[in-house]
Amino acid sequence: MQPPDITRVFKGLQMEFEVEIVFANEGNQSPEEGHEYDEIIVIAEGVIDLTRGPGTKAETYSKYDSVVLPAGTVHQIAAKGGPAKLVIIHPDRPA
Repeated sequence: MQPPDITRVFKGLQMEFEVEIVFANEGNQSPEEGHEYDEIIVIAEGVIDLTRGPGTKAETYSKYDSVVLPAGTVHQIAAKGGPAKLVIIHPDRPA
């Protein structure tokens, strides 16, 4: 699978606040990963499938939905049914 196009913006004294602006075409998929920090996903356009952990059923989210993933949550995001635009926020990412 091809990864999405991601632009990252870092702010704060230690660059600890990160915002990812994501443009994903249908079939684009993130790697399965977990973080040591919380993640907030806002779907600005399109539809995504979100899998939380290996072997779990995908949850579908669409325009204007938001999802909070607590630190340590293994997850994977895939664009579904066309292009998607996401804003992903990491409010306390370690420097």
